[in-house]
Amino acid sequence: MTADELQSLCEKGSELLMRTDYLAAEEVLMRAEQIALAGKDWDTLARLYMPLQETRRQIRQRCGEGVVKLDLIASGPLDRIDAESILNRFPHGQLLVAGWDNLGLAMEVRRLARQRRLFVETFLASVHRAGRERAIVIYPSTDLTPPNKPTVLVEDDFPRGERAGTAQTYAEIMDLWERLHAPSLLRADQTSDPLEKIDAYRKTIEIDNACEFAHQRLADTARSMARRA
Repeated sequence: MTADELQSLCEKGSELLMRTDYLAAEEVLMRAEQIALAGKDWDTLARLYMPLQETRRQIRQRCGEGVVKLDLIASGPLDRIDAESILNRFPHGQLLVAGWDNLGLAMEVRRLARQRRLFVETFLASVHRAGRERAIVIYPSTDLTPPNKPTVLVEDDFPRGERAGTAQTYAEIMDLWERLHAPSLLRADQTSDPLEKIDAYRKTIEIDNACEFAHQRLADTARSMARRA
């Protein structure tokens, strides 16, 4: 792809953002990011991350306006919760989905939601027996190398049932995302090599793709790389 074609792709993503077609805008801007990274086009990346951040912020906000359901949790190893059924019932909202002793269910809900272009976000979680209770383990990502570590909660830590999205539920969800991304963000902040720093911030976004600090600091790091080029 030529430099002009890459700029046209970035402009298309920004136009989709302005038209509030946020899911399409994210796809286009992510493609531009991959091309710019491969070509080490730091100037484009410096200008790209802010519209990408805004796109993802809007997607999260849209998800937060739907149903908040944090107890889609398997009751035992024989409880087969179906990802399609979950999305048919909750096509708009913020969910915690936990299969028994595996992440497969949550990952499938994420995959289908993206495939169907739904405003649904799902934590990566699994459930395990812990004495008389069930422990819900929420993973930052499938990569558990340091500093990533799961958050372990019990059922009493979650509100039960369906709730309409409000400012209060949005704050609760944001707090949980921040707990998941905080160790990775800190590591990225403490990384000195610019290329490694960019990789570390992108890994933070893999955990929480609406993390504003990671996008802003990515833009700053790319800008500093462009000045050196």
